[in-house]
Amino acid sequence: MGFLLDATPLEWDESLEVIRYVREHGIAQFIHLYNRIKDIEGDRLLWGDEVEYAIFKLDAERGTVKLSLRGAEILAGLQEGERSVPVGQQCNWVPEWGSWMVEGTPGMPYSGYATDLLLVEKNMRTRRARL
Repeated sequence: MGFLLDATPLEWDESLEVIRYVREHGIAQFIHLYNRIKDIEGDRLLWGDEVEYAIFKLDAERGTVKLSLRGAEILAGLQEGERSVPVGQQCNWVPEWGSWMVEGTPGMPYSGYATDLLLVEKNMRTRRARL
């Protein structure tokens, strides 16, 4: 498992050539991961959230909305901006599958304590404000 890399998706016909490989290796990876962690006990619960932001261009004069393919540009600006934010208050920005999208996650995972539930909405508002 990992973050989506900035790449070009396959066309449907191209994906049919590799779908069996992806399916078989996905199952093999799941079984390997399961066997590796199945006996872990007492591990700390860490969790997070993700918000996928779609980027649009609104033309109020014409009453139209269009997709804006500026995801990479906006992503670079967001990542640069996070460098000046103190540790613990940072957000993590990664590419999403469309060039008109970016994904925002908390900079640090939440813990298993109920008090962390109170941080989720604040962090989501922070990410929205940084856009």
